[in-house]
Amino acid sequence: MNRRNFLHRATGLAGGVALSRTLLDLRLMGNAVAAVDVGDYKALVCFFMAGGNDNNNLLVPAPGDERYAGYKTVRGSRLALWEDQAAATGRADAGTNPNNYWALPLNGAGSGGERYAVHSSMPAVQGLYNQGRLAFVANAGVLVEPVTKAQYLARLRKLPPQLFSHNDQVTQWQTSVPDNISRTGWGGRTADRVREELARQGLPPGSISMSVSLAGSNTWEVGDTVNQFQVSTAGAVSFQQYTGARKVLMDAVLRAPGSGGSAALAAERKNVHLRDFQKVNERAIFNGAALSTALGRLAAGGADVAMGAVIDGAFGVGGGVTYGSLSGVEQQLHMVARIIAERGYLGMRRQIFFCQVGGYDTHGDQPVAHAGLLATLSRAIGRFSTAMTGLGVGDKVTGFTASDFGRTFKTNGLGTDHAWGSHQMVFGGAVKGGKVYGSYPTLALNGPDDYDTGSGATGRWIPTMSADEYAATLARWFGLGEGELDAVFPNLGRFARRDVGFLI
Repeated sequence: MNRRNFLHRATGLAGGVALSRTLLDLRLMGNAVAAVDVGDYKALVCFFMAGGNDNNNLLVPAPGDERYAGYKTVRGSRLALWEDQAAATGRADAGTNPNNYWALPLNGAGSGGERYAVHSSMPAVQGLYNQGRLAFVANAGVLVEPVTKAQYLARLRKLPPQLFSHNDQVTQWQTSVPDNISRTGWGGRTADRVREELARQGLPPGSISMSVSLAGSNTWEVGDTVNQFQVSTAGAVSFQQYTGARKVLMDAVLRAPGSGGSAALAAERKNVHLRDFQKVNERAIFNGAALSTALGRLAAGGADVAMGAVIDGAFGVGGGVTYGSLSGVEQQLHMVARIIAERGYLGMRRQIFFCQVGGYDTHGDQPVAHAGLLATLSRAIGRFSTAMTGLGVGDKVTGFTASDFGRTFKTNGLGTDHAWGSHQMVFGGAVKGGKVYGSYPTLALNGPDDYDTGSGATGRWIPTMSADEYAATLARWFGLGEGELDAVFPNLGRFARRDVGFLI
């Protein structure tokens, strides 16, 4: 749609919400087309920790750091990570207190001598960080504009609506538009810009959609032109019994006349919803067929069986270990690795993947539950990273985490409650790792970074890095130019950093 047609349609909108959405779309369209780099293969892999991850036990001050004592005091013996394994397991109350976890120290120190550690369930993450292939981004969150505690208390800054709400914060993280209603996600808008550049250069977009989801429908990958392709951990989701006379009948209904569909039915299909239904199903058929053929090349007897073996080996499959024994997140990333392995056969220059696992809403029974979640995530990240290196694309694939929000610093007994800013991980060969980017919060209840006030403060950190800055850094690496960044992230200009610096 060109600008003139868009404006013509916009004049017919009525009501505050409709007008608000129109203005947002104008902001997204307002930048002139800028260069988008599509010269080589790159992929972004989003892993969403659904429910709100407890960042305060993901990345902690290392024992020996002056901040550790305060961390341990506030979190308490039932939640704080212990100094080491001996302290965690040699306690008198080890039989009644389920918190048997400790801090794994990370190499290096910050500019002020700060030292950090991760949860003892994350040895693979510790290893990648120490190897310089993983970085942490501290205290990131959705923001309308920069805000300090003093500005918040004086009501001098706008805040995202419905703070601490799962649905709202998930949408705001995935759209990167917290001050308006957006029907597209920043991943989808990024894919749209890449698709436009491919068309401009006369390059084919590939045999399947650029956007692939291993976790069902999501907002992050919603675009205007690039549609998310949902696959399962077993591969393409296809029609049942799609053979013989049944296939002929379904093709007549679901396909366009040029690809086996009925011309008579197409002529009668006047309703726009019926036409969309036909297009969606036809697209699913073609995407599914192309992906199934590609994945078949990795199986025994296939042209790329050696690459399949590299992936299985990285994930520990074989030698009596079955694929079914992998955790859900490992199975998701295993399929992502297989699709990336066949990027050449599928003709893909750019891809974005969405993975997700729930369970992070740890209001109760957190010590054991959270440890299990972090253990499977760490193992999956480690194995996926090994697979990418084995496929020779370690520096072409960047993974990153996101979550609804962080969780309170202060425990509610055996869990934590909804908060705001949180720490995230970025991993891959292009990551300038072994470093914590951004400002780690002051670990003090009712302190300068705590949204809460007074004696009832629980430690809900006000973000010091916007989700826009975090996401724009990823999108820049993916290939977007300056003008395209402003189009995809309409609020980016309100913040100081267009590039946080964690990618080469």
